[in-house]
Amino acid sequence: MQQSNPILLTISNILDEIIKETDALELESNSIFHSIAAPAISIHNYLQRISKYTHCSEQCFVIALIYLDRLQEKHANLVLNSHCIHRFLLLAIVTAIKFQDDDYYKNEYYAKVGGINVKEINKLEQEFLEYMNYELFIDEQSYQVYENRLLEYGEIEMP
Repeated sequence: MQQSNPILLTISNILDEIIKETDALELESNSIFHSIAAPAISIHNYLQRISKYTHCSEQCFVIALIYLDRLQEKHANLVLNSHCIHRFLLLAIVTAIKFQDDDYYKNEYYAKVGGINVKEINKLEQEFLEYMNYELFIDEQSYQVYENRLLEYGEIEMP
C-alpha cells in the first residue's frame, strides 16, 4: 500500500464525518449519482486510488472539495451520503483535473480508475457540470482559505 498523503487523509476524514451524519438521517435522495448500495471501498482508499492512477496535482483534491461544497450551496436538497459520495468525488476530482492540470486522461481511463463504465462517467460529467452551472473557476483567495482550513483541521504541512 502506498504512503498515505496527509491532505487525502484529512479530506477523507471530513467527508466520513459528513457521510456519517447524512446516512443517520436516512433521507431519500435520488440523482443519477446515487447507487442502490454503497460501495465497499472507503473514501480514503478511493482517494488514494484516484491519486495513484491519475497522477494529478494535490491542488485538484482541494478544488474537488470546494466543488462539493459549492454543490451543497447551490442544491440544498442534494444529499451527499454513502450511496453517492464516491461518484460525486470522482467527478469533482476529474473536473478539477481537467480545469487545473495541464495533462489529463480520457474519460475511459477515469471511468476505469473510478470503477464505473465510460457511458456512466460521460453522463455523470454532464450532470455534474450542469449542477455546477459550469462555474468552475476558483479564485486564489478562496483556494487559500480551503487549503488553510484543511491544514488546520489535519494539523499537516503541505509540501
